[in-house]
Amino acid sequence: MVSLKERNFWTMVLVVIVGILIGSYLSALIGLIPGQNNVAKTFFTYNFISFGVGFPHPLYLDLSAFKFQIGFQMKFNLFSVIGLFVSLYFFRWFK
Repeated sequence: MVSLKERNFWTMVLVVIVGILIGSYLSALIGLIPGQNNVAKTFFTYNFISFGVGFPHPLYLDLSAFKFQIGFQMKFNLFSVIGLFVSLYFFRWFK
């Protein structure tokens, strides 16, 4: 059985990931606004942190019959950070 503290921790991790994803999708929606890249659009859609395993070139394993591509990448922009803080704020009230 999972203890209450562990359940709260994993719930918090899930809420934080969802908040980051929602912020990232909002940033992608702003990037779809037609028009040229102005300062405001660039400010909200610029990825200021990018890192990962196999970044920028993923790891390949070619076994002739099977091919594997291994990699993981994370990108943070302003809306993903805002989504992180908003999700933590709502998690504070979630019990």
